[in-house]
Amino acid sequence: MVRGLVLLAVLGCASAFLYVNPKCHEGPAYWCSSTEVAESCQATQFCQDNIWMKKEEPKNVGNFVTCKACMWVFQKVEDYTLNDANEKKLLTWVEKVCDLIPADYTATCKSMVEDYGKEAIATLAEKVGPAMVCKVLGQCSAQTMFMSLPKTDTCKTCQTTMEELKQQNLELFSWWQNSCGDVTAPMDCVKYSETAKLLNKAILNESICEEMEMC
Repeated sequence: MVRGLVLLAVLGCASAFLYVNPKCHEGPAYWCSSTEVAESCQATQFCQDNIWMKKEEPKNVGNFVTCKACMWVFQKVEDYTLNDANEKKLLTWVEKVCDLIPADYTATCKSMVEDYGKEAIATLAEKVGPAMVCKVLGQCSAQTMFMSLPKTDTCKTCQTTMEELKQQNLELFSWWQNSCGDVTAPMDCVKYSETAKLLNKAILNESICEEMEMC
């Protein structure tokens, strides 16, 4: 018994001399608290492989912002479309399309719209929601779709991305307006392009990232 205690004491003393820093016996939580501590505890490689690399995994903030913005936009479109007033307008428009098919099928087409139109819209919204649309468009991956990042990581990237998008849209709508002289109804063309510019400015405003909960 005494010999066993002596042996443990000898081993303890010997192991203490293996480390420059006597606190190294506290384990990984202490070893990996800094690079200096890891070096003194001869645990630099361990910390790099098991602790630090996991902490420093890159966050794909850009793709996350793009994905979330896409889903936000299509959710707004869905919310706008799927209300009673706009649903009726949509069904009325579809009925007008029935007038463009061969006359023998027009009545059947309109009957189907009246009987199954609302159900079809509801099913479409359920099966083809914002997440699926944005995935098909290549704006979301399975990883980014379910990722969660704090606003401190996303705010600056979101603001930069939205400002770039606003400028790109402005260039596009300006080109559209400058091309209005080549169409049959130039005044209408100018009016619609001006409306598009105003909408672009109104939607992509300074608080857009806050509305998308990224700031």
